[in-house]
Amino acid sequence: MEAFLAENIEQLIRQVGDPIAHALGLEILDVEYSGKPTNTLVRLTLDKDGGLGIDDCEQFHKSLRRTWDITQPSGPVCRFEVSSPGLDRPLKEPRDFQRVQGQRLRLTVQHDTKKTAVVIGRLTSVSDTGLQLVDDRKKAIEEHSVLWCEIVKARIEVEF
Repeated sequence: MEAFLAENIEQLIRQVGDPIAHALGLEILDVEYSGKPTNTLVRLTLDKDGGLGIDDCEQFHKSLRRTWDITQPSGPVCRFEVSSPGLDRPLKEPRDFQRVQGQRLRLTVQHDTKKTAVVIGRLTSVSDTGLQLVDDRKKAIEEHSVLWCEIVKARIEVEF
């Protein structure tokens, strides 16, 4: 069962969890697992438009637990942890950027040279080629166009 677990657990978790997440208006962003088939810890990171609350996590967890026990009676024994991605979560996929449009981001970018630079700005648009940001922290507003291939790291810049 260990080979089965190592190769297929994420796919199996998504098969069971995606319909539940969709029905609750949630999205599974990440699935991580560790342990043995007899005691596997599965960490799921969820999100939804407008932000994820503890009630969303609890409802998903209970539904997943019940569905898993019914659909996978002889499958791996799993403990599930469900959480939100957090305020300063890394942004990786275009859909991650679309979800945070209008928020201030901190990007580490690498242009033609091997040097990296940090760009901070409010995300104004997301396209097939990259992002548009406006840095409005100073009197002179700066606009930045960043291509997807230039982004090394991206996070939401938490504002207080």
